[in-house]
Amino acid sequence: MKYINHSGWGRTHKSYTRCFAVEEFSSTIQKTTTSGLAIGLGRSYGDSSINSNGVYFTSRANKNIKIDSVNKVALCEAGVTIGELERAALAQGLFPLTVPGTEFVTIGGAIASNIHGKSHHSEGSFGSSVIEMNLLTSNGDSLKLYPAGENHEQFWATVGGMGLTGIITEAKIRLKEVQTSYVTVEEKRASNLNELLILINEFDKKFEYTVAWVDLSGKYSGRGKVTGGNHALISELPKKNSNEPLETSNPKNFILPNIFPSNIINWITVFLFNNFWYFKPLTNGVVPIRPFMHPLDFIQNWNYIYGKYGFIQYQIQIPFGKEEFLNEVLIQIERIKVASFLSVLKKFGNSDESYLGFPSPGWTLAIDIPAKHKKIIKVLDELNEKLCAIGGRVYLSKDSVLTVESFNKMYPKSTEWVKVKKDLDPTNYWRSDQGVRLGLC
Repeated sequence: MKYINHSGWGRTHKSYTRCFAVEEFSSTIQKTTTSGLAIGLGRSYGDSSINSNGVYFTSRANKNIKIDSVNKVALCEAGVTIGELERAALAQGLFPLTVPGTEFVTIGGAIASNIHGKSHHSEGSFGSSVIEMNLLTSNGDSLKLYPAGENHEQFWATVGGMGLTGIITEAKIRLKEVQTSYVTVEEKRASNLNELLILINEFDKKFEYTVAWVDLSGKYSGRGKVTGGNHALISELPKKNSNEPLETSNPKNFILPNIFPSNIINWITVFLFNNFWYFKPLTNGVVPIRPFMHPLDFIQNWNYIYGKYGFIQYQIQIPFGKEEFLNEVLIQIERIKVASFLSVLKKFGNSDESYLGFPSPGWTLAIDIPAKHKKIIKVLDELNEKLCAIGGRVYLSKDSVLTVESFNKMYPKSTEWVKVKKDLDPTNYWRSDQGVRLGLC
């Protein structure tokens, strides 16, 4: 056990409390602490990984991976990161079906958040690739959960359950075959939002992975760039790479100092950066897989750029046929003079059976916003009311401001989820600040 300072990636919510290894969990600790929460690498943005009034349990030291290349399955302890799984799988000519925008997410965290990525339109969310998992409950039982069968409700309550059903200790993950550790990439520019949506639709038909960057500066027209990628074949590699097509290396990341003033993200700096990013040469051809999948990971502490007040990420899902809400977001963001250099738009495929899962057919827009902006909370509340009316939702792993009223409208299966949580956790031991805020625990 040790005391740790722990915060969300947005740095808006923090706590200082005791942290135990999972192996230290016992009935004594359970009875002598008010509540517990499993934590990974702290890449959820708001207060979903914060337990201000309790303790933490970490699996970060539990990193065993076994790759079954015949059955295309990885058996991972919960502390394995997405990047570690990627490199272990690539050595066997395999790759996870779903990876997020950062490799610094643990397997436990990936399941708890039911992460998605650039491949949702083709592969779905991370939970869909989980074959089975082990869950440590608050009474000390270790349950083996499966997506179908007798305890499938407990499985799907844990997938996307934000760590509030127990501690995920191990999982079997389905993998797919690849020939190389490279991706063939195509990029195109769009001058406005309508062009951007058309391009995303076209790219989704051609590529396993699609993502769009949206320029939130200047005229807020929705101009941007769409990037698509497929796993490269050996025949597509340059000669210098074809002899070792699955070669990978451990990441070397630049670490930013924590010295940035809170006003460095402003209209001028964002306008200059976004113009540079929009007009810089398009990427077309074969690139290594890591910078394509995880473009910001070369800067390990990029969240420091927002200064001591941190930032909010507003990530929403908008159903098909309600695309006008994208324009509404742009209008409101421009009205209060929010400038953002990181705004991402993707298209979702089908949803899964998770009770609190975020993705469902439609579009997802994510915007990073400096938390010190005085008007942003009021505007987000107003946008969330309108989002409820069109059947959209906010991503819980990025949320820090959602009201319980809006949450209940966005996630109508939350009442069923609470019933499963009570069965798994009758003493309501597993808690987070977000879970308390939204009435989940």
